[in-house]
Amino acid sequence: MPHPDPTTTWSVFTKPWREPHIGALGELVADMGFDAVELPVRPGYQVTPEHVTTALPAAVRELARAGIAVASVASGTDEATFAACAEAGVPFIRIMVPIGPDGYTATGAAIRQTLADLSERAERHGVRVAIQPHYDDYISDSSELAALLRDVDPRFVAAIWDAAHDALARKRPENGLELLWPWLGIVNLKSAHYERVGDPASPDADPVWEPVFTDARSGMAEWSRAIRYLVAREFTGPICLTAEYTDERDLVAKVTRDLEYARSLRTAAQGVAGAVR
Repeated sequence: MPHPDPTTTWSVFTKPWREPHIGALGELVADMGFDAVELPVRPGYQVTPEHVTTALPAAVRELARAGIAVASVASGTDEATFAACAEAGVPFIRIMVPIGPDGYTATGAAIRQTLADLSERAERHGVRVAIQPHYDDYISDSSELAALLRDVDPRFVAAIWDAAHDALARKRPENGLELLWPWLGIVNLKSAHYERVGDPASPDADPVWEPVFTDARSGMAEWSRAIRYLVAREFTGPICLTAEYTDERDLVAKVTRDLEYARSLRTAAQGVAGAVR
């Protein structure tokens, strides 16, 4: 069951669970111990883009019966989605930013114009766009995201700090969180490490290292450092465990263990912070 906490909402991205109807999804999430979800609004999921106007508010009401809020949606940024989020009380629409065919610099200029347009939509509806970094062909870590958000109004556009993607870039959590702090709306907790693929003896190919997403204790992400930083600065936004594991066997057990671990880190950090005060 959810564990109420007056200063933290523990959310889970429900992308792996397409099949349960929305009521059963709420019960599953509650049983894992979460307070909220990031809900995909995508084809094939419980709420689809073509039905977002009616389906999203209905889903929010149904999830609330299990004690589960919708902290964010992973969706497009069309007018209908903004309006549905506003009606349903969903505060964030989560997106990522791909690098366009004209390259990184041109992407930044184009996206800043897009964000200016989205800021007007966000202001009208009272719903913030939240941008998540992603490795490879996207705005990929906290430094790139902070550069993108320069001069963007944080009332309308939020940043997501992602533990795994900053870890893959070998960034200390404190540095990335500080960079994004003026815009910080959501924290993603997941972890990853690199694994070499292909034939390492091949003379004609560059070595290829691919991310492997794994549980908190097996990856490169430093959750404890991140949580200490968030507690010390009294972050009150949602903390989302993204349920992203390359090996999806025993998925519910993995997510549940990672949530328990994250909660224990927060309790420890609160004890340290209280002693300092």
